Amino acid sequence: MNVIEELEKRIKSLTSHIEQSTNQIKDDDSGEKKLSLIVRASAELSIEKNEFLRRKYQFKLKKLKEKDIRSLLDEEKTKEEIRERNYFKYQAKRIQRDKSKTSQEIDHALIIIDELPEGFKLEDKDLFHIGHRSHELFLEIHSDLDDDLIEIKNEFLELVGDHFNDTNIDLKILNYRIPLLILQLQVLVKNIKENIEEENMKDFKGLPRFHDWWVHELWTSHQAYMGFFKWKQIILNMFVTAEQKESFEVIFKNWILVKRILNVKGESAYFYNNAFDQLIHKYSELEDEYNENNLSSLEDIVSKITKKEDFATVSKDHNIITPYMQFKIDKALELENGSKRS
Repeated sequence: MNVIEELEKRIKSLTSHIEQSTNQIKDDDSGEKKLSLIVRASAELSIEKNEFLRRKYQFKLKKLKEKDIRSLLDEEKTKEEIRERNYFKYQAKRIQRDKSKTSQEIDHALIIIDELPEGFKLEDKDLFHIGHRSHELFLEIHSDLDDDLIEIKNEFLELVGDHFNDTNIDLKILNYRIPLLILQLQVLVKNIKENIEEENMKDFKGLPRFHDWWVHELWTSHQAYMGFFKWKQIILNMFVTAEQKESFEVIFKNWILVKRILNVKGESAYFYNNAFDQLIHKYSELEDEYNENNLSSLEDIVSKITKKEDFATVSKDHNIITPYMQFKIDKALELENGSKRS
């Protein structure tokens, strides 16, 4: 294959990747297929990187058609491939030696490298950025729980096994986060048991069961949302301290995010979803309701509750301009002012 055909093939491939990432973001914005923040950030960064490469190859293609410099481009292509191969080959070592980053930032970036599916590459700055954002979403785990985390992760990886294919390979990015989430909830459940013991209350019989249809219909049904809302309130009432309640809020948001990702994947993620459910039940005593009579009974209760709720109310901290929206407005003003000065 000559150089022109190679460049055209790359441009076509990059265009396809850009369209795919753009559609993922559109589906996420519309709520049709919600993405995790990590995958959303990866998609946005992928668009930027692929747009840059496409412009670069389009420019080269234009020049090549104007003048026959095949041998020069072949040499440049070889050098570029060697540079790229070495860049990712020694990425972990380079990150470990980065003096401009703290040890915590380096650790977070290295974790992201371990989580990335095979063949999925990110530049150093992108790894640090995603590592930072990912860390903000999850609670800290004390070092004395490291052995527990390793045990849960190994058991999880054994359960999911080799069921991956081209349609679900991206689920591997959750291989670390799911065991961490299970361990975090396990610690909080222990707190509940301690609270019950101190107050001489009845024995703890596990967290209340959730309904899988709440996950499936979360963005299409008031009843699904209300079911989760009331279920979460029951669990929050089991905690004593504000710190415990804040921790559960973080865990709940990440749990529902993972469940939605797996739900969107559908049948191709059933094995993964089942492994998640098995271990979170084993270690954290959280499971879904599978008795049809109980499901129907609570569905009626939730329906009655929904009819009594005032859906015109908003949060006490309600503001139509969110902090992120303000950030975007400020950035737009900066760009507008900059263009006027130029």
